Amino acid sequence: MGERIPGPVCSTRVGDDWIDLGTTCRSQTGKPGPIGIANALGGVALNALLPFKIKFDREHVYSKAREAARKRDIDLQIIGDDYRRSGEIRIDNEKYLKELIRLGSNGSKKVSDSARKTQFFIIRGGAEGLLPAKFEGVDTRTLDATNVIQPGTTTGGATSLEYHWDNNDLLAVFDPRGKLIGAALLRRPISISDESWTAPTANTIYNAWNNKEVSIYRNRNYEVPYLGLVVDDGMKKKGWVDMHKQEDSNGCILIVDPDTPALGTAALNEFEPKLLTDVLASIGKKPDQVNEPIPLGIMHLVDIK
Repeated sequence: MGERIPGPVCSTRVGDDWIDLGTTCRSQTGKPGPIGIANALGGVALNALLPFKIKFDREHVYSKAREAARKRDIDLQIIGDDYRRSGEIRIDNEKYLKELIRLGSNGSKKVSDSARKTQFFIIRGGAEGLLPAKFEGVDTRTLDATNVIQPGTTTGGATSLEYHWDNNDLLAVFDPRGKLIGAALLRRPISISDESWTAPTANTIYNAWNNKEVSIYRNRNYEVPYLGLVVDDGMKKKGWVDMHKQEDSNGCILIVDPDTPALGTAALNEFEPKLLTDVLASIGKKPDQVNEPIPLGIMHLVDIK
């Protein structure tokens, strides 16, 4: 390290001479004299940051998905490579989400402060770093969050099916002035074992959502009624996909809400995710006022690569 002061603490934006706490890379034994003193002082500074890195790693879960390393790099960039600011990486932090959208899209997308309608952003890979510690008792860090295999049930009552879920996307919603309305993690079924739902169909529909109109409507056609966000993607012949509360799914995307009642309970019938009630409140509506579809705004897709 010579007489240079320690460089940035980050993951991929480091030089060969730096100690990298982001990857616990290496340290260098100090030599006698002034150089050794500089190294020792650098080691003290790095040791002081170590508890904050441990806290960061404990509270921010990244899976083995291909987007995870890039998402972690973006998160560190947003907090200025300072693990002491790790608390800023939150799903309810407006400033963080705006920067995630800007950096995740390589500057091609941003939240407007003068939009005509509500702004919806699906950040693919954006849930990395915000994931729950475990899926069905399995440590998330050992899984690819884009392909979590779990049993499930369709709305038609078919049980014991094998679902492949993509769990690492995030939906963030802003009002026309750019104020955060809310955000939630998403669970997207990419295939169901009885072949009623396949990855090519799921991905074709999902990919068609960019810059399309979003509405909210009420679906009473199933055992569990729900409010759903639906995108006018022109893909209805391939399959009707909307986003709604966590319950059974034939291919629809589930909005993760920690307060969701258990499947099969009467409470689930009355429940709606906070994200949806907040979106309605932003236009002066309540859930019981939704009958016919209500146009809301535009969907934007951000791909973290």
